[in-house]
Amino acid sequence: MRAIAVSAFGDPTVLTLVDLPTPEPGPGQVLVKVAAAGVGPWDAKGRQGAFGARQFPWVPGAEISGTVETVGTEVEGYAPGDAVYGSPSGGYAEFAAVDDAKLAPAPSAVDLVDAAAIPIGAVTALEGIDDHLHLAEGDRVLVAGAAGGVGAFVVQLAKVRGAQVVATASAANHDFLRGIGADEVVDYRNDPWSAVGTVDAAYDCVGGDTWDRCVACLRDGGRAVTIAAWGSSVRRPDVELSVFSASVTTQRLLEIAGLVDAGRVQVEVSGRFPLAEARRAHELIETGHTRGKLLLVP
Repeated sequence: MRAIAVSAFGDPTVLTLVDLPTPEPGPGQVLVKVAAAGVGPWDAKGRQGAFGARQFPWVPGAEISGTVETVGTEVEGYAPGDAVYGSPSGGYAEFAAVDDAKLAPAPSAVDLVDAAAIPIGAVTALEGIDDHLHLAEGDRVLVAGAAGGVGAFVVQLAKVRGAQVVATASAANHDFLRGIGADEVVDYRNDPWSAVGTVDAAYDCVGGDTWDRCVACLRDGGRAVTIAAWGSSVRRPDVELSVFSASVTTQRLLEIAGLVDAGRVQVEVSGRFPLAEARRAHELIETGHTRGKLLLVP
């Protein structure tokens, strides 16, 4: 099968199109013929070596959509041809083996290719909102980096939970954010952060100084979560602060698919690239200014 592999950590030029053996699904796994693979900042960081040693050649890619090819032992509920989506190891390929605990039927309201834009971004949004921020109806929540692959899902899922959303993004993305439910939009490049006002909760998708500003906007007793400010020293004794990496589960994927099919969550794809153009996709994702999701299509 064709795949994008890395033989040494480095910049996007280390991403190489190669031929590799098609994986065999082990116990509890499903082999998926990949319709598309999502490209996320986590893939770029992995390519750089941020998550520790890898066995080379290493195939990036932690979110895919596609159709079931074969099913391993100890797996029930899937058959060849089923449309699925989930989180494998090695999604930048024509085939990927996925643990069935990280797999679910794909939503039917979006094209199967576009379903690859959902798993990590939407699960990260949902986990942060429910398990860390504990958003309740009427909460006023700040979403920093709201137009990106995670932030756009945070905006929509916060609205599903009944929150009032204040989104930060460049002016070019304001209409998009209002269209997916943001109640207020702040231009982080030109507006003062005082324009945000005081919020009950904050979800930071940017890190750095943005995390510090999110924390400063919280009311006493507020909550903030970040997926980008690992190792930050910012502290406020009167608020709850947390950082996490998402855990993709079938249960969360099923909930999100239901919301997509009900028309309550939409999927924004800003670019689709052939598998061979993975380098270009990584160059774009590393700018930090992409809207929604980039996909690789084998």
